[in-house]
Amino acid sequence: MLVPWKALLRGVSIVAFLVAGPGARAQDSGSIDGKAVDTTGAPILGAVVTVQPSGGESHTTVTDSQGAFQISSLRPGNYTVKISASGLADWSLEDVPAAVTPQSRPLLAILHVAPAVTSVTVGAGGEEVAQEQLHQEEQQRVLAVLPNYYVAYEEHPARLAPKQKLHLGLKLLFDPATIAGVAITAGIQQHRNSYWQYGQGAQGFAKRFGADYATATSNVLIASVMGASVLHQDPRYFYSGKGSAARRAWYAVESAFRAKSDNGKWEPPYAGVIGAIAAAELSQTYLPGSRTQYTLLGRALMFHFAGLIGINLSQELFLKKLTTHKPEDQSGENGPVLREGTPVTLIAVDGFGASGARAGQTVTLVLARELMQGGTVLARAGDIASGLVTQVNTGGSSVELQRVTLRAGPVNVPLRSSQARGSAGPVQYRVLPGSGKVEVTLFVAENVKFPESQ
Repeated sequence: MLVPWKALLRGVSIVAFLVAGPGARAQDSGSIDGKAVDTTGAPILGAVVTVQPSGGESHTTVTDSQGAFQISSLRPGNYTVKISASGLADWSLEDVPAAVTPQSRPLLAILHVAPAVTSVTVGAGGEEVAQEQLHQEEQQRVLAVLPNYYVAYEEHPARLAPKQKLHLGLKLLFDPATIAGVAITAGIQQHRNSYWQYGQGAQGFAKRFGADYATATSNVLIASVMGASVLHQDPRYFYSGKGSAARRAWYAVESAFRAKSDNGKWEPPYAGVIGAIAAAELSQTYLPGSRTQYTLLGRALMFHFAGLIGINLSQELFLKKLTTHKPEDQSGENGPVLREGTPVTLIAVDGFGASGARAGQTVTLVLARELMQGGTVLARAGDIASGLVTQVNTGGSSVELQRVTLRAGPVNVPLRSSQARGSAGPVQYRVLPGSGKVEVTLFVAENVKFPESQ
């Protein structure tokens, strides 16, 4: 009797698997282990170990009281190992193979004392830095009422991605103060009987309000969002605050006739001009009355540049003093500032593990990755934090932590469990794959100033 080919192949596969045995299955994963010590040979507790494959997802753990670490369940291949610890220079090694046999020799990482200056200043950039700065700008208000989103007080503002330009534009258009301003404008127009074709009464006011809001929307979306994104220009005003009043006034006037590109260079304001013209043309479809093309474009450009000059002069000379929630001065003797609400990722070293924690227990954590503000490193991976476990939620992966403080060099940074102020509660944690260590994300509880040379 002939054996069907499919059955024969299936039988051969099963026999091959059984013959290969456990040795073949062991090739599916490997591990990297080692020990971190200082120059005296003393083990380092709580050093952050990151294992990064080429083009793959990184794995993170921390060293125990003996300085030992292990990350398992790694795919066979070569990895880059980086170890960071508070007060010590980073250690790294490339092309480390993931061991598949227990006889493999563990790594020995000797970490040296870090140089006196550990901060690194780089050019502005990075979507994460831009998002942090954008979050700050969204809180800026003149006299705590009028939105003042489109001014960057940062000394090194990061470029905005197109989605961030859209977010900023929509934030302004849907702000209650913007809607109230449009309503006031429509009321003044109705009182003066501007655009008499709309008539009076509630219907006339509604038409004027709709037309004014459409004009504001088209200006913002065409110039500050679409034009700025396509032409890679930044729609914000970049506050200077340097030099004499005359010098700053000239900077404000000059800024009305130029724009900063996404690569940081000044160039003609193509996005603003195109946006002003397009918005004026669009207004022809809903504004009553007749206007020649010459007066339409002339008035649009005149009001565009005249308005920018007035706004820029106000921003440069006095509006900063009236603006609430503006960033702290990050230059000179004040030094950089770590913002309230900045996320801080920590890994538990002691008192907290995959099996949970016990209420009333002190927990020690280390910073999983560096904290940056405006391109300056304020806290390094491996900096130590500690706090108190106040409650453990059974049946879930959350725990309540209080009085958690991160020691970033000479500065103590208070942390809380929620990004929003006054909404403290349990914090979710996750078990890091391959190491069994626990990672949590807390948030800076208040603005913290750092020395100028951190």
